[in-house]
Amino acid sequence: MLSAEQTYYPYRFSGMLRRGESKMIVCEYEFDRPDPKNPQYSLVEVDFYSWIPRDYWSEIHNHRLSLRKNLKTGRFELYRHYYTDDYDEVIFTGSLEECLKKAEEEWKRFHYEWAGVEPEFKPCRHRPPDISSLCPMRSAVVGVRG
Repeated sequence: MLSAEQTYYPYRFSGMLRRGESKMIVCEYEFDRPDPKNPQYSLVEVDFYSWIPRDYWSEIHNHRLSLRKNLKTGRFELYRHYYTDDYDEVIFTGSLEECLKKAEEEWKRFHYEWAGVEPEFKPCRHRPPDISSLCPMRSAVVGVRG
């Protein structure tokens, strides 16, 4: 049985880097579909991390860092979702590339010491090797078995 969030956000995917991993590729085309409950924003969101280490909680509340597209403006938004207040704070607005660079900075700030991984968040180029696993161009470029 799926939870309410899994039912409501079937296209949400997490980009949490784990030990030994360093690259995540995000495709701009993943964000074209509007959220039926809030059509101003994309249905798809990317989570770069879902929490911050407790050592930082005196500085900033525990939060998730996510990326979404504002379909009204055409700009991407990097935002923090604070669990305790159930509140979203947009911390950066820009192009996909600019938001990925800012997400790398945020990852390094809160997770580099813990995970020991230098992040590399890259925009999809719609061709291997820089193609997202969720890119709609993937089957046309890589083939059905790719």
